[in-house]
Amino acid sequence: TTDDHLMHIVRFSKDQTGKTYYKTKNSWGISNIRDGYDYVSPSYFKLKTIAIMVHKDAIPADIKAKLNF
Repeated sequence: TTDDHLMHIVRFSKDQTGKTYYKTKNSWGISNIRDGYDYVSPSYFKLKTIAIMVHKDAIPADIKAKLNF
């Protein structure tokens, strides 16, 4: 995997069978059939992700304390 684009997770979703997916906004733009959004499985996310960025307000207090944050 190379760092060649960004995908922003905007929602957690489940399909009709209960399978979990992440709705992502893709940095490639709106050229696909879903206006720039796609759905990826947790296994795809684990395989392809090389970095994660979160807003500091999303970090639980116990982890912030451990990080001296």
